[in-house]
Amino acid sequence: MPTPFELLGLTRRGALPAFAVFVLLAEARAQEGPRVRADHWIEAQEEIARALAGGQISPLVWMDEVERLTREVDLAELMATVGRARLTNAGRGASNDPFKRNVRFLDAAGQPRRLGYAAALFAFEPHNVITPHGHRHMVSAHIVVEGAFRVRNFDRVGDADGAMIIRPTRDYVAELGHVSTMSTARDNIHWFVPQGGPAMTFDVIISGLDPGQPNYEIRAVDPVGGARRANGDIVAPLIGFEEASRRYTANV
Repeated sequence: MPTPFELLGLTRRGALPAFAVFVLLAEARAQEGPRVRADHWIEAQEEIARALAGGQISPLVWMDEVERLTREVDLAELMATVGRARLTNAGRGASNDPFKRNVRFLDAAGQPRRLGYAAALFAFEPHNVITPHGHRHMVSAHIVVEGAFRVRNFDRVGDADGAMIIRPTRDYVAELGHVSTMSTARDNIHWFVPQGGPAMTFDVIISGLDPGQPNYEIRAVDPVGGARRANGDIVAPLIGFEEASRRYTANV
């Protein structure tokens, strides 16, 4: 019997899916109300990305809008559109990271579109983990398009010598169609562990939001090994991503 990855045309080495949209079609049709078409979703993402970069909306408003759009999109059609996009291998970051592919949507002439946001697919084997890490100068959204994830979030409430001061905010299972968003304003640290088998996210990323600063900064942290304060905050040491991959397995 083929595995879920094989149904999506994805080999264990991360070969790109020719998406079998029937996997998602039942989920999309089961939801009530009219669905947003994939092309309208792509355009709406462009509008809010440019509004965020231009200072017309805040990161919190961007997060809320991405979550609303994702609830309304025809997910099967969106993933079929992703399957027709230009996809390039980006490999793995640390050794236990999921396999990444960058996504470039195409215009009517078959050419890559220039959008105000980046998009990517992250394909997880059951043992792959996005280890806990915090961000600066960017926002992101992570839509579950295969399997399920345990998602843990923290707010970044401060910094200390060699550490981030973080506060737990969410710990839940995100299933097909669910989206997790982050910004400097909310849920800045995230941690994704697949549940019960292979899984995949489709991500939207906007970087370069702070003029004069790097496009983005991503730092791995160790909340389990951190010191917990009386108010529940954790002083989480900064660690390297390879060290994070060794410590933060799918069993943590």
